[in-house]
This record gives sequence, C-alpha cells and structure tokens, in this order.
Amino acid sequence: MDDTEAQHGRATGAPRALPRVLTAPAAALRGALHGARHAYELYHPPQSRVGRTPENKGLPMRRMRVTTTLDGLALEAWVVPGDGPHTVVICHGVERSKSSTLSHIEMLHRAGYHVVAYDMRNHGESGGDRRFTRMARRYTSDLRDVLREVAADPEVGGGGLAVLGFSFSAWPSLQVLSVADAPALSAVICDSGPMHDIPAGLAGFAELRRGGLPEHLRRRAAFTAYRRVFRTLAFHMLAVRNWPPDMAGVSTRLMFVAGAEDPVVSAAQVGKVARALPGAHLWVAPTAMHMNAIRFDRQEYRTQVLDFLADAFTAGAGTSPPRDRHHHQRTEADA
Repeated sequence: MDDTEAQHGRATGAPRALPRVLTAPAAALRGALHGARHAYELYHPPQSRVGRTPENKGLPMRRMRVTTTLDGLALEAWVVPGDGPHTVVICHGVERSKSSTLSHIEMLHRAGYHVVAYDMRNHGESGGDRRFTRMARRYTSDLRDVLREVAADPEVGGGGLAVLGFSFSAWPSLQVLSVADAPALSAVICDSGPMHDIPAGLAGFAELRRGGLPEHLRRRAAFTAYRRVFRTLAFHMLAVRNWPPDMAGVSTRLMFVAGAEDPVVSAAQVGKVARALPGAHLWVAPTAMHMNAIRFDRQEYRTQVLDFLADAFTAGAGTSPPRDRHHHQRTEADA
C-alpha cells in the first residue's frame, strides 16, 4: 500500500470511528433516564396487584381500611383473627402486595395469633402518591397509623403487638419504634433486610436488574450511568436518617432473618445491622434467598419465628431484653 492509499484508509476509517465516540454520551443519557425512572418505580411500582386472599387458604378474613394521617391515603388491609390475644402486623416487600405474605399469614394464624396484613402506599389495593422525597418517613408514618388502628380494634387490639417486615419494610418496621405516638411493640421481626450500607445495596439492586434491561442499556456506558442514577435517586427519595437507628432504651425484642443465599440483601449486610442493635437476635436461613426462608427452610423458619414471638409476648413490651439474648449464627458471609 502506498502513501496515497494509507492516507485514504485513514480518512475513510475516521468517519466510521466517529459515531462510536458520539454515541457514548447518548448511551449514558439513555441509561441515566432509565435509572431515574426505575428509581421512582421502586417506590411507585406500575403493577403490584393483589391476587389470592386468606379466604383462598380457608382462613377467616375481614377487611380494614386505614386513612393515613400524612395525606389521607387509604391503606387496605386484611384482618385474619386467631385465637388471640396477640396480633402480628405484616408489611410486605417493595414492588409486591399483601398477597405475597399469605404463607406467613397462615403460619401465624395457625399458631393462634391475630394477623393484619396491609398494602403499603403505592402498592396493591392501597392509594397512591406522586411523591419524590422522604419515602422512609411516609412509610414509617403509615405503619404507625396501621398500628394505632389495630390497637383500637375491639377484636384484635386487646393483646400485645408485633411487626413482621420484609426487605424494604424492615426500615419502617425498625424506625416506627422511635415514633413517639406509636403503640408499644413486643417484637419486631425483619425478614431479608434491612441493608446496612444502603447506597451500596441499591447499587447491587441495580446490578441484579441488569439482565432484564434492553441490550443497549446493558452496555458499559449506558449501564454505568443507569446504576449511578438509580442508586443516587433511590437513596435520595428514601431519605433515611440516622442509620442504623439508635435503639438505646428500646425494650422491644428484635429479630433478623437473613438468607444465606440472598442475592438482594446479603446476610452480611443484615448481620451488620443486627450487631449494631443491643439484644438483637439474628438467624441465617442456610438455604434461603430473598424473602423465601419460609419455603426453603420451612420447619426451622417456623420454629425460629414462633419461638421468638412466644418469648417476646410472654416477656411483654415493658421488659428490656437481657444482654445475653444477643445471638449471632456465624456464616461464611461474616468471615
């Protein structure tokens, strides 16, 4: 090839390379826009319809509606009365509905507890908002409203109260303990959450979504922008303050359930939160992933949860847990 041909090759090659350079900012912009949309949809999912009900499992059921004090939204709940006297309020995971907790409702009902499961705002049958900020405060206030309604209910409000929160709902389940006018709780159980390092956990959540994105958004420039915007905006919208919370002086018994195989909120993340809270009980389900220990480690899950609740309700909300109740089951994730 002579100099003229070489120069011609370089000249014709430049235009072919130029589009790749120019498409990088466009790809990043598309990734950022999708990251922002998915961050919003994390708290405002487009679909979280309620399917099966407790009646499909042959359980007694009535409906309860709670009006939020923040903005007058209607939160729809199921009341499944048991033999009493104690009640467990269930908070489902993000992008789900109360239908996702049917196995837990049945387990608790069969153990003799009243159960109240409700749809969080923007989920299931409950009302929706268009809010962009302070979502942690909103969900915590809503849980407080539900607990107050349950405590005042003549059928299920006569005994002690406990909360079972899943994944995202583990945040308000803990934070409600610091709300001055919330009813006293005998126990809080956090299943598959919360994460200790929230921004890192949200980035990990974005990584899990990568495979479901269109091919052009999975490429490096687009996905890097997607992950960064998703993590930043979702954290800003959640607006968690003082994390992990200060539980000094709180007498409520605390239990954390982590899945040893959980790809969403790792056992190590949950363990860090548990160890930061005095008296907390941590159980790592050996074969479970995210929010499914009741299926993958069924018998042990039942034993761990029901024994913990029985102990907590026997002790009552007014008794501080002794220091030696702190239990940590070491796993490879902690090493």
